[in-house]
Amino acid sequence: MKTALTRVLSSLKQATALIAGLSITTASLVSLSTPSQASPRTMNLDKVVAAQASTLPNGTYLYGQADQPDQIGKAYFVFEVRTSKVLGALYMPRSSFDCTYGSFQDNKVALTVIDSYDKTENPFAIALEQNSSVASRENSSLAPVGLEGFQPIGKLSATDQRILQVCKTHYQQRAWN
Repeated sequence: MKTALTRVLSSLKQATALIAGLSITTASLVSLSTPSQASPRTMNLDKVVAAQASTLPNGTYLYGQADQPDQIGKAYFVFEVRTSKVLGALYMPRSSFDCTYGSFQDNKVALTVIDSYDKTENPFAIALEQNSSVASRENSSLAPVGLEGFQPIGKLSATDQRILQVCKTHYQQRAWN
């Protein structure tokens, strides 16, 4: 009886060692194939590609709820991008405008909007759309990013440029730092 028990225990030890060995081998193979275990060089490249895909190139942009400028009752966003940071204004034609600054983050543009009347600061975000192609005025390269609910408008008017300049004058220290 003792030898039968010894043989069973011996077989269990061998089976346990085999299973443990397979588990370690499988875990090693999985860890080699997962991106989280990639080399730092690969991870940095992945981060750069992801960052480029979630931002617009440096330049000046005009987006609107309508595809044409100056449509009454439609909102517009005129802004400048510098290394993923944003400074601009949200406005409606023939109305006031609110300056805003922020940055591209993950799948959104995270903004602080300054109320033009009482100067309170409010958080605001615009979701990014990854499928549109957009060219800036200063940078004709295309970027696969759009702003949800807004359409790119190619040319800034003199009014758009004045609005943007006012916001840059008052908030560039906050925006670019």
